[in-house]
Amino acid sequence: MKKNKLYLILPAIALLAWSCGDEEKVTPKQQSVDVKTETIKYTEMVGEQRFSGTVKADDKLMLSTKIFGQVDAVLVKEGDKISKGQLLVKIKSNDLAAKQNTASSGVQAAKTNMENTIKNYDRIKTLHEKGSATQKELEDMTAAKEAAIAQHKAAQHQLAEVNDYLSYANLTSPINGFVSKKMVNVGDMANPGQPILALESMEELKIEANIPAFEISKFEVNDSIKITVTDADLAGVSGVVERIVPSSSFSGQYKVVVALSQQHKSLKPGMFARINLLKDSEKKLLVQKSSIITKGQLTGIYTVNQQGEAMLRWIRLGKEYDDKVEVLSGLIEGEQLIVSSASKLTDGALVKSK
Repeated sequence: MKKNKLYLILPAIALLAWSCGDEEKVTPKQQSVDVKTETIKYTEMVGEQRFSGTVKADDKLMLSTKIFGQVDAVLVKEGDKISKGQLLVKIKSNDLAAKQNTASSGVQAAKTNMENTIKNYDRIKTLHEKGSATQKELEDMTAAKEAAIAQHKAAQHQLAEVNDYLSYANLTSPINGFVSKKMVNVGDMANPGQPILALESMEELKIEANIPAFEISKFEVNDSIKITVTDADLAGVSGVVERIVPSSSFSGQYKVVVALSQQHKSLKPGMFARINLLKDSEKKLLVQKSSIITKGQLTGIYTVNQQGEAMLRWIRLGKEYDDKVEVLSGLIEGEQLIVSSASKLTDGALVKSK
């Protein structure tokens, strides 16, 4: 029996000795990776809300005529630039031309009659002073002279009225801008008040945005705006809410008009614009874009845990701000963020902060 027990004890002793020998082996010490870290903290940011808008000419008008006639010439096309005083359209009115000839003849006749009457008045006045003409003759010539002068003035007034109407036969531009729409062609009949050309100014461009009713409460007159127009290579241009136009339809859309702090030659009506409404400040967690790691559709970042190891954290990103990006979830304030490392990091790697 004792011999059997000895056989059982000897293997156990041998196993224990082998185990102790294994514990005495030295485990290689893990090399730490030098890294640069920064403490994650909130940054005070001006709140921004983005909306879409369009560059519009603030000064728009419809060019029309006050006379009835035929379009004799259209000297511009849609999209043409125009300057103030430039001749754009000619209207031909045979009726007014005939009236002008009649009025001109009337003025000439009235002038001749006035001049002859004044000469007769001067002659009668001289004779009256010499006693060769009666007082009655002088009074009659005085009345005739005044009537002739009045008739001449009336004829001139009539001619001026005709000429005034004829001025609408030559339509000139009242603004510097461009032709946005042409409604007539040569040979068409033009009626008084009928739109002929749509003109838009290039001197003062603004941004118009259609805002849904449920978001219009975010806007107030004089709110600060940042404007980006990619097609004009403009970013961060300053503006201010100039007016808010209530909805006039059942669409539920309100028009917000934004005035630019200064005009830019690269801007053109019709360009797409993005407006950022700058409101109350808010706190955001921002990290350097260079510290972001992507694996497929996942986005992560390395932090340092309590054991001094690199820990890969999966995060969700928000808006970008120059070289930084907002972290919406996955990080908390106070953690140590690895912003750079001397060599490639792996999850769980021992790190040493510089």
